[in-house]
Amino acid sequence: MEFKPTAGEVSNIWRYIIGNQAHLCFLEHWIPHAEDEDLKMILQRSKDLAHQIVNDGSELYVRAGFPQPIGFTIKKDVIPDAPRLMSDKLVLFVLQTLSEYGVYGYGLTIGKTETPEVLAYIKNCLFNSTELYQTITEAIHKKGYQHQPAFIAPPKQSEFVQKQSFLAGWWGEQRPVSAIEIDSLIYSLRGVMLAKIMLIAFSQIAKDPKVQKYCKRGKELAAKRVEKLQSLNATENLPFLATYESEITDSSTSPFSDQLIMFEALSLVEIAISRYGNALSVVARRDLSAMLASYIVETGTFLDDGLSLMIEKKWFEQPPMATERNS
Repeated sequence: MEFKPTAGEVSNIWRYIIGNQAHLCFLEHWIPHAEDEDLKMILQRSKDLAHQIVNDGSELYVRAGFPQPIGFTIKKDVIPDAPRLMSDKLVLFVLQTLSEYGVYGYGLTIGKTETPEVLAYIKNCLFNSTELYQTITEAIHKKGYQHQPAFIAPPKQSEFVQKQSFLAGWWGEQRPVSAIEIDSLIYSLRGVMLAKIMLIAFSQIAKDPKVQKYCKRGKELAAKRVEKLQSLNATENLPFLATYESEITDSSTSPFSDQLIMFEALSLVEIAISRYGNALSVVARRDLSAMLASYIVETGTFLDDGLSLMIEKKWFEQPPMATERNS
């Protein structure tokens, strides 16, 4: 029976192969430095899962008639014996936030998938990633590393909104944020906190001056967003989320190729845009929606500059493309 996945399915398989190859390179550095026993177990499980996603995805991709992606390899993109870059605590936070996005990404993809073999592949990715996220989250709670949660008091009764001021935000009567908006603000903040931490580390270890400059620019952009969102939380009496800058070591020896650093930096930017877009779709207060919309535009410009740098360096692997037809 002919196996012919759709264009969207092919693109998602391609993304998951390359993304998990990159993840395996980070795991190669994290695993030897891990001291916590729970973290060691999680890293090994993450490694097994990433290998499975790459191998199963590659089998489907090649079976569909496409050449194996170039992607990333430990031999090419990991510098052995590099000093530790992050503490165990920070690695756990990074893993949790990345796996959180993985669950979201696979869940979104499964709703766009129809070919049975690809559907089974994405379903397996989603199931295993959900289990991994649960394991990581339980370990974080066990160690007391979790962020202070935000709670709201139950209302006396359910009711409909009575005033147009529910949408206001810049002036006049301003309501408190809704539970949906709280969730969206914290979700956005967690994503930009991850970007800030990783870009601080990348700007510290990148060897190429242009890569280093790009990461520093991203670090500064993310820092402003963290400050704004934390300030907004404080205004709305929401908890301050702990940051992890002190969990980065002072090592300037890079464990990774600059190409891998740029790929991961752009992945973080794409995640940020996705989080802002998700939040924008559910917030109702106009000041919040305007803020998130401006973040999407500004982050999109930053992403475009990063893609241009990747193309300039000949590091940007071309995704599966439609056939070029002469008119």
